[in-house]
Amino acid sequence: MEHTTSKKIDIVKSDAAVKYIDQIDYSDAPWFFDVVYENGEGLYAICLADTVIGFSYIEDEPKGFLYVYIFPAYRNKGYGNMAVTAMEQQIKASPLIRILTTYRSDCTAAIRLAEKHGYVKKYVSALMEYRGDKFPERELPIRHYRDEDYPEAFAMYAEAFHVMRLGTGWFPDSVIAQPNEEERKYWAEHADDGYVYLSGDEIVGHAMIDGSELDFVSVKISHQGKGFGRAFVQFLVNRIIEKGEGVPTLWCVVGNNKARTLYDSLGFLEIYSSVFAAKRFGDR
Repeated sequence: MEHTTSKKIDIVKSDAAVKYIDQIDYSDAPWFFDVVYENGEGLYAICLADTVIGFSYIEDEPKGFLYVYIFPAYRNKGYGNMAVTAMEQQIKASPLIRILTTYRSDCTAAIRLAEKHGYVKKYVSALMEYRGDKFPERELPIRHYRDEDYPEAFAMYAEAFHVMRLGTGWFPDSVIAQPNEEERKYWAEHADDGYVYLSGDEIVGHAMIDGSELDFVSVKISHQGKGFGRAFVQFLVNRIIEKGEGVPTLWCVVGNNKARTLYDSLGFLEIYSSVFAAKRFGDR
């Protein structure tokens, strides 16, 4: 096992996280529940002597992600602060230059912890769930994504998300993302869960399904406000319900008012909102 030690706790590379799944409050962080269930790469157990009191998770990429989860019975005792400090020592020894983290916007303890460690709020996003029945099926020009779709689909997606980011007010420095081989590979590997919406031979929508979550949902700027987004989301929700993998969910950035109006009208309900905050490490 790999170890990173703080004064009172140990951070231990996890190899049996699923044993503790019943101590993860699903309502706190559904996606983290899934990470623990799958014993995801980058998952560490937070140990007090021989007792596991929580988990931390880190994505080791040029722009990484850090999450610390303390079991409810051990909160407000300083263990979260110790765990963040220990994980940041590991981060400082890595090539990571920027870390993103997230916490519920209604959790004052998490807000204080993030501020104490220098994490700056970047945006807020709402987790929404759909608990209704399947929508009436329609014959739509939607098919599975193919690798050869990437240039057109990515260009459409990148522009749509750029315009969305600027419109929310959270991302004044947003630029249109550029295609890259790593992302193309990811989309290709998940082609069975990817979809494109066609208008003639033109790709006007793209989305992916990750378990029960709708992801990368985008409609071409020129086709927004014409019913494509509504039909696309209904189609995706139906596919999730058919798979039986859980309640359909999605994240909607606060301030993305057009999308929020659509999701509200379709019957999605906000479960909670999360702050996404970032921190830089040195001048790397």
